[in-house]
Amino acid sequence: MNKITLSLLFLILAVKGFSNENIQKVFKAKKNSDKVSFFRSLSNEEKADDIYFFKAEFSTLVKQNLTNYVVKKPFLFALGLIDQIQNQNLEAISKFNELLNFKNYNLSKRETMDIYVALQECYLKLNLYSKVFDINKKINTLIANGVDYPLWSYNIQSRLYLQLQQFDKAISQLKSEITLLYKNPKRDSLIIPSAYNDLGYYYHLKKDYKNALSYYNKAIQTATKSLKPTNPFAYKSILLSSKSNIANLHLDRNEFKKTISVINEDILPKIENKNTPIYIQSYLMLGEAYLKTNKLKETKDIIEILEQICCFNEVKLKIQLLELQSSYYEKKEDFKASLKYTSEIKHLKDSLLSVQNLNLLKSTELNYFIENKEKEVTAKNQIIEEKEKTNLIIIIIGLIALLTISFFAFQNNRRKRLEIEKMNTSISKKNEEIKISLHEKELLLKEIHHRVKNNLQIISGILSLQNNSISDEKAKQILIDGQDRIQSIALLHKTMYQNDNFNMVNFQNYCNELITYIKQANVTINKNITIHQDIENVPFNIDTAIPLSLIINEIITNCYKHAFENKTEGSISISIKKQNDGCYKLIIEDNGNGLPENFNSFENSKSVGFDLIHGLCQQIDGELIITNNHGTKITMQFKEQK
Repeated sequence: MNKITLSLLFLILAVKGFSNENIQKVFKAKKNSDKVSFFRSLSNEEKADDIYFFKAEFSTLVKQNLTNYVVKKPFLFALGLIDQIQNQNLEAISKFNELLNFKNYNLSKRETMDIYVALQECYLKLNLYSKVFDINKKINTLIANGVDYPLWSYNIQSRLYLQLQQFDKAISQLKSEITLLYKNPKRDSLIIPSAYNDLGYYYHLKKDYKNALSYYNKAIQTATKSLKPTNPFAYKSILLSSKSNIANLHLDRNEFKKTISVINEDILPKIENKNTPIYIQSYLMLGEAYLKTNKLKETKDIIEILEQICCFNEVKLKIQLLELQSSYYEKKEDFKASLKYTSEIKHLKDSLLSVQNLNLLKSTELNYFIENKEKEVTAKNQIIEEKEKTNLIIIIIGLIALLTISFFAFQNNRRKRLEIEKMNTSISKKNEEIKISLHEKELLLKEIHHRVKNNLQIISGILSLQNNSISDEKAKQILIDGQDRIQSIALLHKTMYQNDNFNMVNFQNYCNELITYIKQANVTINKNITIHQDIENVPFNIDTAIPLSLIINEIITNCYKHAFENKTEGSISISIKKQNDGCYKLIIEDNGNGLPENFNSFENSKSVGFDLIHGLCQQIDGELIITNNHGTKITMQFKEQK
């Protein structure tokens, strides 16, 4: 018997994802544009179970869109795939060629690739190898143009060599195909184990049992890593397929005990559906192994089990059962019964041979039919080419006239272009001069900010020297306040010349330096005062930045001086945030003693600092709100000055 379990076209799934009713229900609920993709996503077994339902549905959709070729083409392609599944390859080829040859279908490169792959499969089944090679060239052209090749059609080329019994070429080709699969990031987890299983099968046909067993085991190992944790159904399928191939390999090597062990321990306990070909194939191999080891009782039990299977309609499996029965009765020396089964085998083989001969005849007829069609297409293309030549002559005459007109226009444009080029050259020179001048001005502006900062610090230093010579504490404090205000402006100019943009101040960075300076200037008060900052990273121009910096300096300095009298510690918070209306909000808050009870407003205050805050606030169109509750909170909403 020694027939190898095939895994080349698809894995035999022991468990299905949908019941027939569920598939039909989901299909009908889909939009027409999604029905073909849903159909193609199903396994071959699921398609086969509902094949007549799908054929009726897609036939109806084709009839409803007879003249709308763009809508019709996916449904016609699906009907071709259904013909393929039903082994009606001639009808499938006819539909695929209609899609390829009729320009109204306006196929994309992706759609053309799908049709070529399906067409190649049909030619392979019909043993039309020359056509397979022709299609393969067209597929390679599409691949060279960047069209993705359907992953699960990866082994068509190696299968072609296999059918031609060129095993070395088939093995070499399949190894190349596996290398390409590893490089493809779109591959799924099932495809690599399946490919290794196929490679083991190729070595098996070559009778290189050592390499065959190695790749069968590699298929199982790869599936265990990539499939077992994520897709147990697919893992179970590849495991059963590979184990069945291993059992058959042991049978071919007359290692009958190993065959029996693999089937009884690794295959039969894992098969739930008893009507699948893999279940029948396993029992046939088990029966042959028992027979070879003279375990006639076990062989008889297996024959009885197989005779009871309801769906035993696969001719090749039926022949294998008859061969097992014939061999069994020959061992029992019941030659009459053995001869009976031998006669049935001969009858079935003759029928199978007739079918194969009929298919071969059909293949020959199809080849003749296809060649005639190609000749017709060639003739039509020649007629089209002649018409195109005539049109080309007319176009050439028109182009000559157009070129003559264009020549005179070109001369005129050339003269104007030269004038424009001269103007552009002049403009470029002026732009370069402006660029150099702008750079010089930027350097000058940076130097000005630097010198202003230095001059302000010199003034601050002079005030400090003057302060040392004054004994009046009130005058000394006035000079210190003046120093602080001058220093806040100096820090602003320092921040500006350190920026790339000299017209804008990064106020977050500036506030960090200003607050650091204020802390250092008031270090002598010996109080633990914490300043919290919540300042958005917003840039201000100098017209806004100078008044705002002086306001912040005045308020925080005032907090240090007056807010925490009779206290050893405190906190000040400052925040600047942009509002939805484009204005900005400044909030400075402390947890100190608060303002005096008789304090009414900035306007009525006799303090220079408050007068300065009020005046600077008006300068930036600001509005001040003072809240006095467990400390002082000053809120100012202002606009950036243009």
